[in-house]
Amino acid sequence: MRRMPVTAFIAMAALGSPPGAMSQETGPAEASPAVDAVWMEREILVTYMAFTSFYSCRGLRDKVAWVLEELGARPGFKVTTRGCVQVTGPEVMPAVRIVAALPVAATPEVLAELASGTAKRELAARATGQAPPETGGTDRFRAAPRRVEFASRPGGPLEDGDCELIEQLRDQVMVPLGAKIIENGVRCVPRQVRPGAVRLTVEVLQPVPVQ
Repeated sequence: MRRMPVTAFIAMAALGSPPGAMSQETGPAEASPAVDAVWMEREILVTYMAFTSFYSCRGLRDKVAWVLEELGARPGFKVTTRGCVQVTGPEVMPAVRIVAALPVAATPEVLAELASGTAKRELAARATGQAPPETGGTDRFRAAPRRVEFASRPGGPLEDGDCELIEQLRDQVMVPLGAKIIENGVRCVPRQVRPGAVRLTVEVLQPVPVQ
């Protein structure tokens, strides 16, 4: 997915913010062994509520899409906006609908959930006369842990003013998709932009290339 510039509107600004790192992969987590994994897709609706930074609907969509790319979401994920009333400019309370998948360990509980979801979709398809959904959601593959660090820096894809957004995405998107919080250094203060406000390290699974 092509990365696009993000339009954010900061209500409060801080001077003298020190340079920091943007989101970056930190590599395999201490050489943890690979596991059997499957893609687990979730549909998530996030209503962005903030006191400090406000986004246009396009800016919010692009920022969320960037975060999903950094997490390693399966290509083809969808981020669509809702509740937009402005043609351009900041929205007071926009929302995004996310349909995305991350690899998760193929535990019996996860496989049972996938099988149940497939059965429900097939039943719904027969009831509406539609074509049955494609199978393959339970196809297993090898995946290894990978750590990704989100850290704000002035002028980067992630800035100090994005603190409230990252805080909400951490709880409402990253964790439900299967990311594990390793280091939580997100420090948001309402109506203030603090230097170095975002430092978050998460662990996700990444498919191991087939040799």
